[in-house]
Amino acid sequence: MYNYYVMEIQTNADGTGGPLPYGFNDKGEAEDKFHALCISARQSQVMIDTVVFIDNKGNQVKPPACYVHPQEEVPQEAQGE
Repeated sequence: MYNYYVMEIQTNADGTGGPLPYGFNDKGEAEDKFHALCISARQSQVMIDTVVFIDNKGNQVKPPACYVHPQEEVPQEAQGE
């Protein structure tokens, strides 16, 4: 049984997405993963990239980090209509 979870939640411009969960027994290792995911989420091209750090009871260990990357709209002609 894991004591801590770090999860990255990605939301793509087309509305698809999903969670990427990671489980840890050690709080320090979980915190390291949280910070590493925050760095990659900040630099990603995913429209909305959120990182959360909770314990196994759902209590927030650190405030969530959310990065919103504006997406350029593709003209209808370029979409192959």
